[in-house]
Amino acid sequence: ENDNKSFQGSIILGMGFTFDDTNPEATPIAVMHQLVERAPRNAERIFPYLGGEELNTSPTHAHHRYAINFGQMTKEQAQDWPDLLAILEERVRPERAKKSREIAAAPWWQYWRSRPELSEATGRLQRLLAVARVADALAFAFIPARSTPSDQLVVFIDDRFGFFSVLQSRVHDTWARFSASTMKDDLRYTPSDCFEPFPFPSGWATVGPLDSIGKTYYDVRAALMVQRGEGLTKTYSRFHDP
Repeated sequence: ENDNKSFQGSIILGMGFTFDDTNPEATPIAVMHQLVERAPRNAERIFPYLGGEELNTSPTHAHHRYAINFGQMTKEQAQDWPDLLAILEERVRPERAKKSREIAAAPWWQYWRSRPELSEATGRLQRLLAVARVADALAFAFIPARSTPSDQLVVFIDDRFGFFSVLQSRVHDTWARFSASTMKDDLRYTPSDCFEPFPFPSGWATVGPLDSIGKTYYDVRAALMVQRGEGLTKTYSRFHDP
């Protein structure tokens, strides 16, 4: 029942895909704005790029990075956006060429693992549920469907508050900590170990209170984080502090 509902985010394998003012391997965000101003069509293949840090540190889960994403396009199709393709040829192609033979032979204008399932979900959902792969607190939050989740996120193709209620519950938290591996003292959440074998309560999708409880919890938590200027990590650290 849980198959094909959760995925590790995209493995881009090349920071040259990103626009980021904090990473020297990425293209500055100012350049991105110039490209879009010069050719508005470039915005069609540029998406917000979110990782575990943004999800857990920002009070609003706001992104500060962007990423070029050509999905499963052929090189010929990607040539319709020559400005973006030129950036990847300059910044990604040489880096990929230094990797293993398998990586070097792969299409350098595509992510190493692009997660087409997430792209398909974008067309029918406005948001997706996500959780950081490695974190002390198991905290789930919604992110825009039209974004590129990094490999440091696990993303769920579901936008219901009832679904959020079940995963944010103490029952699932205990299950995940029993099933997951760890990195140092942090929980390492994986779809195969933590989510796919998890037995959802019978009939959970038709239990109305799960939706209302989830929405109330989510809204109160969101308002609290904005009020205090703290993300999920600091909020749950305070919550669990004796």
